[in-house]
Amino acid sequence: MSETKDRVLLFGYGRYGEQIAKHLKYGGYGVYIAEYDKKNLKRAAQDGFKDISVVDIESDEELADLLISNGFARVFCAFDNEEENIYLTITFKSIFKHIDIIALCESKETERKLKLAGADKVIDTMEAAANRIFFILEKPAVTEAIDHILFKDPSLTFKEIEIPPGSFLDGVNIKEAGIKKSFGIIVIGIVDKELGNRFTFITKGVSHKLDAGDVLVVIGKKSDIERFERSLEGKE
Repeated sequence: MSETKDRVLLFGYGRYGEQIAKHLKYGGYGVYIAEYDKKNLKRAAQDGFKDISVVDIESDEELADLLISNGFARVFCAFDNEEENIYLTITFKSIFKHIDIIALCESKETERKLKLAGADKVIDTMEAAANRIFFILEKPAVTEAIDHILFKDPSLTFKEIEIPPGSFLDGVNIKEAGIKKSFGIIVIGIVDKELGNRFTFITKGVSHKLDAGDVLVVIGKKSDIERFERSLEGKE
């Protein structure tokens, strides 16, 4: 395996886990996949993942051993079954209070349960689907780009990029920045200090001034994103 910037223990290689695993791997993360379904693990192996393991998620001993023996600090609960993600979150937080837990959910009620269970970050797949419906209706070009990322073109990726002080975007309105035209990447959202550090989809028509410290969430080819980052830092 090539040098990685981090290692993630990912539970589940179903309809969500598979895509998450592939993008983490492309983004430079070391991905260890744990599953109780041998068919899913076989598919993971066919997709090129070497660090895989069959695990009984109801065995606290197996879960603890998997975590301790590999030294993971971050766990991604990505089973298609929400209850399994809740169970894993509760189990890991009861054994390892300081471990970083990211979990998927498909309802606000499950999101509430996961947060009560101690999940550090919860991803609402239904909310993501709702935003995709908006893209289909209002932003077909963005929909096409997302489809390429998820299903067709592994050279495309997501990335969060913080705007450094003094960059060419500092003080510029997002609508006038011309990022797509200049760099071939698409800004799909922003975490803006003026909006209380909340993530906002740019596709919803948000228009405001960018400031140093704001975080852009972009889609594009890795080389184009790297060129954009160098330009922000005044190196190109």
